[in-house]
Amino acid sequence: MSGVLGLAVVGCGQIATHHLEAIASRLHGKIVLRALCDPSEERRTVVASLPASKQLLEKDDAPKQYSLMDGLFADSEFFHSSIDILFIAVPHDLHERLALQALEQNKIVILEKPLAPTLSSCKVLVEASEKLVSSSSSGAMLIVAEQSPYWESVALARKMIADGVIGRIVTAAACYYESMRDNITSGSVDSTGGLGWRGSIARAGGGIAIDGGLHWIRPLREMLGRIDEVVAVTRYGLAPELGMEGESLGHAIFKIRPTSDDGPLTQPAGSECLTATYTCNMLSTAPMAHDMCPYFRVTGTKGELVIGGDGLAKEKPGAGGLRLYDETNPHGIDMLPKDRVGGFFLGFAGLWQEVYRICVEKDYDKAHETVVRASDDVRTVLAMYKSAKSGKWESTQE
Repeated sequence: MSGVLGLAVVGCGQIATHHLEAIASRLHGKIVLRALCDPSEERRTVVASLPASKQLLEKDDAPKQYSLMDGLFADSEFFHSSIDILFIAVPHDLHERLALQALEQNKIVILEKPLAPTLSSCKVLVEASEKLVSSSSSGAMLIVAEQSPYWESVALARKMIADGVIGRIVTAAACYYESMRDNITSGSVDSTGGLGWRGSIARAGGGIAIDGGLHWIRPLREMLGRIDEVVAVTRYGLAPELGMEGESLGHAIFKIRPTSDDGPLTQPAGSECLTATYTCNMLSTAPMAHDMCPYFRVTGTKGELVIGGDGLAKEKPGAGGLRLYDETNPHGIDMLPKDRVGGFFLGFAGLWQEVYRICVEKDYDKAHETVVRASDDVRTVLAMYKSAKSGKWESTQE
């Protein structure tokens, strides 16, 4: 595969803008924007006019526009000669169908999280990815775009934990909170004052946990290990004006299996397994204490690591940073530059650097790993939903 890859964006919602900005920041000249697909001409026009989109053009040629992905496929000569990657960022219920259709065209498919909203759809996509690993001559590849592992604060915390900087891990907590007053990640309310498709359980698969809250489950797994069991409670209708059918609040306790039998994640004999708490909530317009409540707090026998709760403030210097508390630094010390700008969103750039590497090096095993891990994220959320109904611990593997 050549070093320059042609990109088609399928779904021109707000999340696509963050991905395009990341691609432009790190992969200018390596990925070229050549096509946009979306039923809304207005959304296509907005995305085409973004500074990041213009930076990704080839010889100032505007991206071709299509209302449906099928229209792009029908433009056969252009599609097969100019498009290498299809980035799919559409409502969750369309993920399985569109991803499979795109893979049938022997193209690289980058699929926005979640993998799919149901276990059956996740299974279909995992199996499709497995087949691609064993028949890599087709050129087709499936990669799930989950950026949180590439968030610098998470990546550094993971390394510090593994290096034993805060000793043996005792517990951890994750808190995802989102107010439409400050929202810049998931789109604003629609013309009716609701969340559009994101408010529908049939389309989204649930509420806030399977939406933005999913980004906070993966870091716990990256830092601590595999989530085996979940007990949870959920609440609905806390912001009725949003028209959200799924949960707007969730609390959970996760039982976690360490990734190795020794090291800082192992627990003392007789102390039971490592556990972590998880909270996700979405309100309508209430101000929220982003500067006071950490997104993540990991407690060890020698100290704590804290990821700040202002990581969605893209322009705020130092936002979403990582602080270490230990004997030497009892009041905490910043582990990343205080003038660093981008917070959580820097993870998109790291994600796309890895996506580009996987594509160019044809690393099918790594591509498949992204699919399997994304499936495990969804399994965790669906186990939460099941537990909230049963009132019992539920396995993530059932």
